[in-house]
Amino acid sequence: MTTPQEIDEPRVHNPPRRGQWDPIVVDRGSMVFEPRPSVGRVPPDTICDGWSTPDFTVRLASIRGDAHRHAGRPRQDHAEITLHPPTGTVLFAVADGVSSAPLADIGARIAASCALSAAWRMLDESGTVDWAGVVAAAARAMLRDRDHGLRAGETPADVERRLATTLVAGGVRPSPAGPLVSVVQVGDSEAWLLQDGVFRPILRVKHGGGGPLSSAVEPLPRVPVTLRAEEVPLPPSGVLLVGTDGIGDPLGDGTGLVGSLLAHTLAEPPPMLGFAHVAGFSRETFDDDRTLVAVWSRPGRPR
Repeated sequence: MTTPQEIDEPRVHNPPRRGQWDPIVVDRGSMVFEPRPSVGRVPPDTICDGWSTPDFTVRLASIRGDAHRHAGRPRQDHAEITLHPPTGTVLFAVADGVSSAPLADIGARIAASCALSAAWRMLDESGTVDWAGVVAAAARAMLRDRDHGLRAGETPADVERRLATTLVAGGVRPSPAGPLVSVVQVGDSEAWLLQDGVFRPILRVKHGGGGPLSSAVEPLPRVPVTLRAEEVPLPPSGVLLVGTDGIGDPLGDGTGLVGSLLAHTLAEPPPMLGFAHVAGFSRETFDDDRTLVAVWSRPGRPR
């Protein structure tokens, strides 16, 4: 029988077990090594975020891939997520710097940050977002960047060679009929609805269904001639996932081991650091940067 003294005595609850923080290995893991620092560059190896509103719970993780860790190169993925309080809209931007661009990490940060700023400003002004306008604003910000934008005698192609990045920007907003997701895509980052273990692509994908993407990425600051936002409902039992190809490539059509891992662990919101742990799984040959944003609805929660 537990005595009152034993109940009141301070102790450490849920101490970590040996191996608890080791990477989650899918099939065969990548080799184990200590990452090298990306000397002189700003982005940390990993960023993560997570919070809830009356309507939504969100998680974000952006993780330097093993190829960049081993080479001592910076993480070229970047993601940001924020809440627009007057409308209750969750805004997000996910960018994947093109590996051939020497300053791709900077391009990804400029594009994601400026996309969110533009979307926020539009919501403030009109309560709606022109997502093609958001993409155009991100492209202009890259071209006009004081340190890395257009220089005398240059063309936008020169900026693209330095800063090229993909971008998926969007929002999830409450509505009387239920939450609505809006997303727009430049390049090969992707978005899915995960429901009942099935991954349904929202955007054009590389892995079949929904109009496959070409293997040739057309990145920002190039703005596609045809740019259309997709809008879908977020079901009460589903979760919106937005990820770079570091997630999309091993996920494929969602029917393999990575799909099983994500379906099992993301059916409900995990703790913020647990989300980053899942996104940072280890699988042989998949060593790209990994970025994943997730949004769950909170049905029945009072505003």
